[in-house]
Amino acid sequence: MAHALQRATVGASLAGVFLGMVLVLPARAQLQVGDNVKMNLNGNLSFGYTGDYSNLVGSDHGMTPSGNADLSGSYYNPGFLSFDVQPFYNQSRVNSSYQSVFQSSGVNGTASIFSGSHFPGTVSYNKVYNSEGGLVVPGVGNFTTRGNSDNLVVGWGIHVPDYPNVTFNFADGGNTSSVFGASGDSTFHAKTYGVNVSDVLAGFNLSGGYQHNTVHALTPEFLAGEGPQTSENSSNSFSVNAGHKLPFHGSFSAGASRTDVRSETSGDTFTGNIDTVTSGVGFEPITNLNLGVNALYTNNLEGSLYQPLISAGGVVPTGLLDYSTHSLDINSQASYVLPTLHLTFLASADRREQTLLGAGVSADTLNEMVTYGNDLLGGFVTVTGGATQTTVNFATSSNSKGFFGNGSYTRKVGNWSLTGAGNYARNTQTVLIGYTTSGYGYSAGIGRRIGAYSHWSFNASGAKSVYNNVPGSGNDNQSYSTSLSLKRLSVTGSYGKAYGLSIITPTGLTPISNPIVSPLPTIVFNGKFYSFGASTTPVFGLVLTATYSQAKSNTLANSATSQNTTAQLNTMLQYKVRKLWITGGYLRLQQGFSITGQPASSDSSFFVGITRWFNFF
Repeated sequence: MAHALQRATVGASLAGVFLGMVLVLPARAQLQVGDNVKMNLNGNLSFGYTGDYSNLVGSDHGMTPSGNADLSGSYYNPGFLSFDVQPFYNQSRVNSSYQSVFQSSGVNGTASIFSGSHFPGTVSYNKVYNSEGGLVVPGVGNFTTRGNSDNLVVGWGIHVPDYPNVTFNFADGGNTSSVFGASGDSTFHAKTYGVNVSDVLAGFNLSGGYQHNTVHALTPEFLAGEGPQTSENSSNSFSVNAGHKLPFHGSFSAGASRTDVRSETSGDTFTGNIDTVTSGVGFEPITNLNLGVNALYTNNLEGSLYQPLISAGGVVPTGLLDYSTHSLDINSQASYVLPTLHLTFLASADRREQTLLGAGVSADTLNEMVTYGNDLLGGFVTVTGGATQTTVNFATSSNSKGFFGNGSYTRKVGNWSLTGAGNYARNTQTVLIGYTTSGYGYSAGIGRRIGAYSHWSFNASGAKSVYNNVPGSGNDNQSYSTSLSLKRLSVTGSYGKAYGLSIITPTGLTPISNPIVSPLPTIVFNGKFYSFGASTTPVFGLVLTATYSQAKSNTLANSATSQNTTAQLNTMLQYKVRKLWITGGYLRLQQGFSITGQPASSDSSFFVGITRWFNFF
């Protein structure tokens, strides 16, 4: 932050001269260069006094310029080449306000090439210095980070009539960041490229593709009391798919894919492959009756569960991927609709066979479900209920029963609006045979229109899920929020809390979404947050806003426990005088982690200045 302010102060005199010149420039129409180039340029320029304070580094003061611009245009015509470039200097991209603890600078740009032809292409690029981000804590909030990022995305297509459609894609991007109040540095870099082809031949819809993906990640693990871990992951994926219409309003589809994976973590290397074959057929022999059968086979079930985490840069012990975990799933289903009774009936039978850790296991599951939806008491209600019966064969045979249900209701009563929904499930089968889950969720909302300009609302939601076979597992979260909007004043408030098991990734803690046979090192998170804000326009042209948020959480790993806090205050003033905006703001960020043994960081920044919007041409 200090370096950013120093760079801004060095350029203050030149920016002041430039600002003085452009303040008197008249607005002009679209600029045309030669016969083929047309451009539009507008933006905001600001200049003022900035100061910042910190308990960890010295304070800074200085005259600081800032601004942003939007240059758009085309060459020859928009269908041939169009572009949009948006540079910004000393501005936060997080809340679109002028100045912040993080005085970000960078550029965003996009271009479309040959968009009106059979060979369209797109290019986009963005690069940001000293940007604000977050290290996620599920259901609680983010630990504030700062760092640099850049991303390049290129796409191209070949769409010639009567020939296969071909699309090419390329993406290269990454970021480096550090967590305020801790030495938790994070690095992430990903590169992907591939090609996809589709065509219709003899009534068959055919498609296929190839994708290559590489990820380098340095994952911060300060919340677990361990050092950072580095991972190098790459994969090559091939896929083919085919589909065709059948009699009786039916269709058939089939597909196959192969993914070759290489994962290296701290010198431990794994190479393997994931082969998947799918097929399905469906019919509607009579009106409102649908029948279908689907099948899926993979030679590496556990690898397919971990693949999304590997692609995101997560650190997975390579020993977990060495097992032979075959899986075959055959599912048949039938549904019938009775429109006059507003009922839908559905039944399915599922047969699964899996090989885990060298042992074979199978399961047969029957599902019955009914759905009802209709007007009720001036509103609309939807209710679904069902039951399952599962037989698992593993050494011995065992039976279990489960049930699930959900419902929702919406209604308006005069100026009031009411919504509510809930769901409950017990002993429902998961992707791995032998594991079942139970849980519930709910949401509710109430709102009222107050006169012509005012409205009040309150919303609540929550969810809880547990793995019946894994003691101490599961996740639980609740959140509540309210808002009141008047003619010249609006206020908001929210509160939430969350608890559960997670694993660390480059973007923060990720809840465990599947039961894992050989678990990764887990981190227990438990936290609460609240926030409130207000905005008012007491007189025409004057806007005052303020927001405050605070989160407290605990993280517990095998080797350490950490008490974590983060709080942020953001205030801003904007007052319009003719074509000028008088702007001012104050921000304060406090963040700390007991595991570091260091005092919490406290950083503040304020800004007072003027801003003007220009339409240069």
